[in-house]
Amino acid sequence: MGMKTHLLTSVLALLASFPALAELPLKIELLAPKEPVTLNKAAEAKPQPGRGGRGGADITLPDITLRYRITNTGKEAIVLEHGGDATTNLLVVKGPGAVDVPYLGFHLAVWLSGKPITIGGGETKEFEIKGLKYGKRDMSYWNITKSGDYEVSLTHNTRAGQAKVSLTSEPAKFSVVIK
Repeated sequence: MGMKTHLLTSVLALLASFPALAELPLKIELLAPKEPVTLNKAAEAKPQPGRGGRGGADITLPDITLRYRITNTGKEAIVLEHGGDATTNLLVVKGPGAVDVPYLGFHLAVWLSGKPITIGGGETKEFEIKGLKYGKRDMSYWNITKSGDYEVSLTHNTRAGQAKVSLTSEPAKFSVVIK
């Protein structure tokens, strides 16, 4: 076997060892508040490294709760990991005062396990996202600084066994009034 063949075989073996993106009979629906959300004031939107941990700065998250539903459209039960480091919600918010506030601090080098959830065939499970938090360990968030109409979409990444699962919602709309 020549060097090129050996290299190609090694690369293919390495790629085969990564978990595949699973094609499962799942759909996701994002639900935003139907009535306008009233916020008392717009929090100052600026990155705050280290917040939430030792010496973290106090922050005010927007008082907006989103819900999402994962539906198993198949006949067999599916077990997904929920929470922990294998699950990440990625939010994209569009609107006149949408400000992305990414987490700029560090993460401890510890793997946090989630809990297995079983969604039976034809069943739906519902979950909450409070304060427009997203990302690894929900440490980033979107801030809302102006009244207006907003559009939000969600990509929910998780695992079913060793397979990766990525579900993307249709956009949902909500309105904000800041007093």
